[in-house]
Amino acid sequence: MPKVLSDRQISKFNSQGFISGVDVFPSSSCDSFRQRIEQFEREHPEDASWALEIKCNLLFDWVYEISIFPLLLDIIEDLIGPDILLTNSIFRIKEPNSTTHYGWHQDAARIPVEPRFIIAYLAIGDATSDNGCLRVIPGSHTRIEPFHLVDYGKRQVARATQVDESRAGDLALGKGQVGIFSCNTIHGSNPNQSTSRRFALINDYTPATAKQVVGMGSGQVVRGSNSAQRWANEPKPDGSFTEANIVLRRNILTTYPENVLMGPLAAGASPSFADRPPSHSLSLRKT
Repeated sequence: MPKVLSDRQISKFNSQGFISGVDVFPSSSCDSFRQRIEQFEREHPEDASWALEIKCNLLFDWVYEISIFPLLLDIIEDLIGPDILLTNSIFRIKEPNSTTHYGWHQDAARIPVEPRFIIAYLAIGDATSDNGCLRVIPGSHTRIEPFHLVDYGKRQVARATQVDESRAGDLALGKGQVGIFSCNTIHGSNPNQSTSRRFALINDYTPATAKQVVGMGSGQVVRGSNSAQRWANEPKPDGSFTEANIVLRRNILTTYPENVLMGPLAAGASPSFADRPPSHSLSLRKT
């Protein structure tokens, strides 16, 4: 029996590739999350651009704690089973009246994962059509579609070549709600045309029994076990944005560079990801 989701919600996820509007966190918790983010941005303006990116769950203990919230994990378990890995956390913040947008894509296009992992989008503030909420193509999760690569920071990302945008729908969410979609669901978002920042935390949850088609990924065991050992084990962070956590994240991304966010590593290539230079002197305050 499902722990949280209804049979109807699970059926919709299986047929359409997503569900939305699931209540998880109270408004007060979201306010606390946002305060932590903005405090970090004020105290570490030179680090915000990379530290809130790939695998920030290895940098901040409070991000890890959000991601293992029991109600949230109950919802994830209803969809992928009891053995769960947190394989990535990443913030998506859109500034007001910005041009930032994300083209149509499938997160597992470059490195397919079977069984598929799922993506949980936590709205730390309301996610609306005005501020650039996610948009999804219902039923697009059944296969990987053709794609091309575009540069994004220090990495390349896949963008779907042909998308029927007439089928797209907004994944609008209220503050504290979660939208969940398959890694193969085609999704994207428009610019933020509002006068407020849009805040979201996006987590990837992977069945421990899953296997990457290319390379070996890594993740934190957040429920059940990783007995199949198809994924390298990541430790939970100790403290918030400590030097040890920065080195931990760097070592993980260097040792296991072939993950769905960074894509397959070309022959002879070195891992490339946004990071604080190892030689940079650290004067860190607890955030």
